[in-house]
Amino acid sequence: MSSELIAAFGRAMQEYQRAVDALDQRAADRLGLNRTDMRCLELLFGPEAGPMSPGELAVAAGMTTGGVTTAIDRLERAGYVTRERDAGDRRRVTVRPTPLALRSVYEIYGPVVEEGNAFLQRYDDTVLAGMIEVLEFSTQQHNRHLAPDGG
Repeated sequence: MSSELIAAFGRAMQEYQRAVDALDQRAADRLGLNRTDMRCLELLFGPEAGPMSPGELAVAAGMTTGGVTTAIDRLERAGYVTRERDAGDRRRVTVRPTPLALRSVYEIYGPVVEEGNAFLQRYDDTVLAGMIEVLEFSTQQHNRHLAPDGG
């Protein structure tokens, strides 16, 4: 493996991270949200996402329950989430995105997902599996370094 290619890969990852950060900031600005609220809203989307309790959302976002309650309040006032009582356990509350949130987020990120899916069609399963491995490693590595002891 070439050290030049590894360095180029590192530069490409840094540029990618900056581009994601810039798009996320633009989305937050467009939705009238701060980045913390945007992160909470984002956690309610995706294949494994769905309605979450405020406590679950706090853990997923790495926030205190008080902090996430404030974020949920702001998201609810903006019309992006609702709090709903669980039909089976009236003490349990779940937070879910509203149709407005779904539409607004799709307007911003839908084209990115569609273009990305079309681009990825050109790769075979082996290459895609390698890309997934790199992304999963990178995610785990970053999460390890979030720990107070640095890993």
